[in-house]
Amino acid sequence: MSVRRATMVPMAGWVVVDVETSGMTPAVDRVLSVAAVVLGDDGEVTEEFTTLLNPGVDPGPVHVHGLTPALLAGKPRFADVAADLGRILQGRTVVAHNAAFDASFLAAEARRAGLQPPLKQYVCTLDLAGRLHLSTKDLKLATLASHFGVEQRAAHDAHDDALVLAGVFSGLLGVAEQKNVSPTVRELEAMVAHPETGFLVSSVWARALEAPRLWRPAGRLKRGGRLVQGMEVVFTQDVDRDPDEIAGLVVDAGLYLADRLTSRTSLAVCDAPVAVRGRAAFAQKRGLELVSSARLVEMLADVAPGRPVAAARAVDDAQESLF
Repeated sequence: MSVRRATMVPMAGWVVVDVETSGMTPAVDRVLSVAAVVLGDDGEVTEEFTTLLNPGVDPGPVHVHGLTPALLAGKPRFADVAADLGRILQGRTVVAHNAAFDASFLAAEARRAGLQPPLKQYVCTLDLAGRLHLSTKDLKLATLASHFGVEQRAAHDAHDDALVLAGVFSGLLGVAEQKNVSPTVRELEAMVAHPETGFLVSSVWARALEAPRLWRPAGRLKRGGRLVQGMEVVFTQDVDRDPDEIAGLVVDAGLYLADRLTSRTSLAVCDAPVAVRGRAAFAQKRGLELVSSARLVEMLADVAPGRPVAAARAVDDAQESLF
């Protein structure tokens, strides 16, 4: 069986994974189905794993995934298939779209079963697509599939989504090769899970978000102006550098990081101003300056002093939390 894909790029060592879940919070919601597609160097499927799972809870939005309680009744629990899934993933790099979501759910299910997570490292195709600055209206799987000419037969079906993503990943690798961009591989051991939501995030990013806020909010960056201690920085999907590489520089300079736009956001980092979408489009609509990652690093070398607060305070979860 051949993967529906756009270009011929060596793909050995990758396993494409997709999960369907009962909700959006790994700590409380459950995996309803999981699919893994192992690819050979020529893009051919060399092995597949797909199964429905009995979550033991309400399956959530049936109108989205079509997985009813009756359909899932009698299916195996995650613990029953963990060994087989782990064998498929062992020694391979997992590929998923918005991979932190899939990795977080698989890790959460493993913890419930008293097991180690079945994956060790992963690549996010959403992340990679952002770094390639494609001329698409957004970076959703369906949009990327259409862009690369990959047929999608059953959206929100884990098996079909995995096959579609395999084709999209091939197309992304082809563009990445042309632009000399390497996919960012994230190690699970370098991630931490939020104690309430269960979502995984890099320990580097988590520490940066939790850094004490020593300076009063400094407002928005003015065009042509300097950075000021107390300014808040948000990264968009369209960035050339891994935000983890810059996070420490931002915090050390007295600025703050946030994972979403708030009333305190001062600027957004974007390396594709002609392909503004998603968070970048929202930032631009709100009149915020879009600054390239390279320019941000330059500006961090000359930051104006801010106004200190009376005492260092912890991050306000309602406004600045990553999760």
